[in-house]
Amino acid sequence: MSPEVRPPAVEDNTTRVIGAQMDRSREAVPVVADAPPSADADLKRMLDRRLRQTFIILAAIYAAFLVRQLALYVTGSGASQVQAVLLAVACGVQAALAVAAGVARERSARWMPAAEWVTLCTLWVTQGLNQFASLCNPDETVRLLGSDEVGQVLTANTWLLPWFAVIAGYPVLVPNTVRRTACIVGVTAALPILITAAASVANPELTLLRSWLMYIQFLLWGLVGASIAVYGAMQAALLRKEAFEARKFGQYRLVRKLGAGGMGEVHLAEHQLLRRPSVIKLVRADRRGDAKAGKRFEREVKMLATLTHWNTVEVYDYGHTPDGTFYFVMEYLPGVNLEDFVRRYGVIPPGRAVFLLRQVCLGLREAHQVGLIHRDIKPANIMACERGGLFDVAKLLDFGLGRAAEEDEDDDKLTREGVILGTPAFLSPEQAGGKPTDARSDVYSLGCTLFYLLVGRPVFDKSGGVAMAAAHLHETPKAPPGVPPDLAEVVLKCLAKDPAARYQSVKELEQALGACASAADWDHDKAEAWWKEHGKEG
Repeated sequence: MSPEVRPPAVEDNTTRVIGAQMDRSREAVPVVADAPPSADADLKRMLDRRLRQTFIILAAIYAAFLVRQLALYVTGSGASQVQAVLLAVACGVQAALAVAAGVARERSARWMPAAEWVTLCTLWVTQGLNQFASLCNPDETVRLLGSDEVGQVLTANTWLLPWFAVIAGYPVLVPNTVRRTACIVGVTAALPILITAAASVANPELTLLRSWLMYIQFLLWGLVGASIAVYGAMQAALLRKEAFEARKFGQYRLVRKLGAGGMGEVHLAEHQLLRRPSVIKLVRADRRGDAKAGKRFEREVKMLATLTHWNTVEVYDYGHTPDGTFYFVMEYLPGVNLEDFVRRYGVIPPGRAVFLLRQVCLGLREAHQVGLIHRDIKPANIMACERGGLFDVAKLLDFGLGRAAEEDEDDDKLTREGVILGTPAFLSPEQAGGKPTDARSDVYSLGCTLFYLLVGRPVFDKSGGVAMAAAHLHETPKAPPGVPPDLAEVVLKCLAKDPAARYQSVKELEQALGACASAADWDHDKAEAWWKEHGKEG
């Protein structure tokens, strides 16, 4: 029975989540975050990243001051043991947070807000206790302050420097919202004033006469530092908003870059209203001035938009940005491409390979019927996905090298540009020889792809594109080892040098695959059981 499946009427979010768990490589498959991408989500990701860096920076600062305190203690310069202990504890706390953030990188978002408050409290306690201990020393108070206003200013400035560094520097290290920044710097600016007031209760020598100017200094510079911090947070928020808007293409917003090819870049994106994860492909910045590249790119999306088969990637939208960038939006496919699958899990059993390739034939059959030749069929352009609750749904991608069969010679030159386009390991002899191609060229590439899935290597294992192309032109392929004879016969017929000796259509190939004994060995239910067993290891 044909492995063709029908799309569901509605695709729910559970489908995407299960599919995302299927893939064990974040580079191979876009993983959609639980929360919809937004400016706030961008800020949260930046906050988590900066906090990890801040943990390391603060640990290094505490360690440097601890070494200084120990050196003063060893030389008998009267260093405070309390201060050394506080620095040691603070250094240990920040180092522990840095290690924890590195070990639990993917799960750290759950406890990062708490870690931020631990970091802030460590700063406040370390600095505050040091100031309090110094101001509570009667002898130091009399010696440093006396009744001279200059002594008050100098003493206040001694403590102002680290407090001011925290007030003005923390928002730079750790980006936050304006409201949160105002809260943090407000508390930080108030602490030296409150600590001085508390020390005056514990130290009778710290009278208002000897400390009034200190309060003014703390208040004045605290306001200055807080103003700088809040203004900086406002400007940073504005820049983030502008960057957020700059990543929008129509109703879609770019989430992250997935990869780049010879012509285009591919990004994970999301529709702003539907909150639907999608994939956007766009002409690379360095190719926007290339008229041929733009024409070929636009032709690709128009060809794809005509295809409606369930086993072909679906195109949602396309357009141009004001700066001339051409883009189109495709469906998001949770799963793994077959090249990565073989690298990760090993060769694919005959029944499963037949099951997947029959679906590709069904999708390609529609393309051929409307006159489209793919010309770049390979394992990397076939995804094994979870769609509509069904597993191992094959999706054919990337018609970027395809052409309409009725194109004239001038249009066909767009696909050459003086070189052989395609992937050398999966080229048909016609492509390798620069001859016209038709549907039978795709049949050859399907044979190469099936060989790779069954054996784990190309038909001709040569080094270099020229040697590979020459092999497709002149060398006789060997039957895939360890494969059932009836399936090996199908592969070899696909790989015939003479197009007339191959299957004349993908419909014939699909029927031949369905007639193989191994065709009954795999189905969507077995695929679901397999992915549930292996997907959680990703």
